[in-house]
Amino acid sequence: MSKLKAILRPIYRRLPTRGKEISKFAYDGMRSLYCFPLKKRLFGDKAGLIPPFYLMQDGNRDYTEFRENGIKIFNLFKDIGLKPTGRILDIGCGTGRKTVPLLDFLTSGSYEGIDPVRSQVAWCSRKITPRYPKFRFQHVDLLNKLFNPKGRILPQEYVFPFGDQEFDFVILSSVFTHMSSTEMVHYISEVSRLLKPGGGGLVTFFLLNPESESLIAAGKSWPNLVYEAEHGSKAEDPDLLEIAIGHQEEFAVQAFRRCGMRLQVMEYGSWCGRVNDRYYQDFVRIKRM
Repeated sequence: MSKLKAILRPIYRRLPTRGKEISKFAYDGMRSLYCFPLKKRLFGDKAGLIPPFYLMQDGNRDYTEFRENGIKIFNLFKDIGLKPTGRILDIGCGTGRKTVPLLDFLTSGSYEGIDPVRSQVAWCSRKITPRYPKFRFQHVDLLNKLFNPKGRILPQEYVFPFGDQEFDFVILSSVFTHMSSTEMVHYISEVSRLLKPGGGGLVTFFLLNPESESLIAAGKSWPNLVYEAEHGSKAEDPDLLEIAIGHQEEFAVQAFRRCGMRLQVMEYGSWCGRVNDRYYQDFVRIKRM
């Protein structure tokens, strides 16, 4: 596949935008077929639940990393108290990178996944739910200029379709890294409403603090969060904040605190140039008081 990619690259660069989209889709389809034996070895009888590369928009398009990242996050879930009996809400569920390791873990628990990307939700609903009915997925037509630019619902106005104190555990992985601070604050209030007292969850960020901002200023960060946004947040692109955005750590701490939750940084990631071969984003534990 690497030789084919080298041959096609010069042709791809000369294509118009639409041509590039079609060729990329076709290449990802061919690569998915070529890598199916690897997928079978990695996932066994769950290989049919793992999406083709053209559906992967969260994380690297690689089956080995899809599996390793899923297991790594799953182990964090267990470390911070997720139980097989828990009711889980996965905000930004994507194509199931975080979901697959949970399939055999949940016993009497249940899982709800929501995402603004219709094709990813459709895949999970079609492939996972028939085999695992406790795992359900919903498409929400939220506006996000990066992932769902034609969305009709503003994130800062969205009310999650679940009851108060319904969940034991909430996941927001690579969600606040693509949202404005106003949108984030609203989501935090909704998470507080949805979590049971004592319930918790896992959230990832690009947290801005003296250390990370010093590394950004030294040109060591990726993404390069240098454009000012509201409440001290900083983005990589001033015209498309959703590509990557970092939030002030103290602002996030206070936003959770005002909603009756505690935020605890578990581990700062390598995104800003820190030495960390385990995590890219900053991993945060939350708990409803």
